[in-house]
Amino acid sequence: MLIIFVSKDLETMVGRLGRIYFKKGNYIYIGSAKGCLEARLRRHLRRSKKIYWYIDYLLKNDKVRISQIWVTDKSIECKTADVFNQEPACELVKKGFGSSDCKCLSHLFYLKDRERTEKILEKKGFCIYYSFSNSFI
Repeated sequence: MLIIFVSKDLETMVGRLGRIYFKKGNYIYIGSAKGCLEARLRRHLRRSKKIYWYIDYLLKNDKVRISQIWVTDKSIECKTADVFNQEPACELVKKGFGSSDCKCLSHLFYLKDRERTEKILEKKGFCIYYSFSNSFI
């Protein structure tokens, strides 16, 4: 899981999903990395990269940074996305974001209550892998 901070409202093109509006605040992106966690995280942290996944369109923006990385050794990507889809403290950003290879509505959610989100992650067996400073990278 990536906790992503958007420092100012922005609108950007996201591949076939079209233009998406992102309001200032925190987001959670649910991914799997499928056996290559370190390489995937290094890629997500780079600004300069070939655009491949929907999340790349968001992460390339200068107003956006990853603030925390959460991990688990369980393969529960879609189950976790379903939890956040039903969670009142979260808001669906765009149907199909990050979920083109599964039946989930989305794998990206706006966080109305970050503390509640962190408690849910802990309850589901996630732990903080890395937390970045509050200043912009």
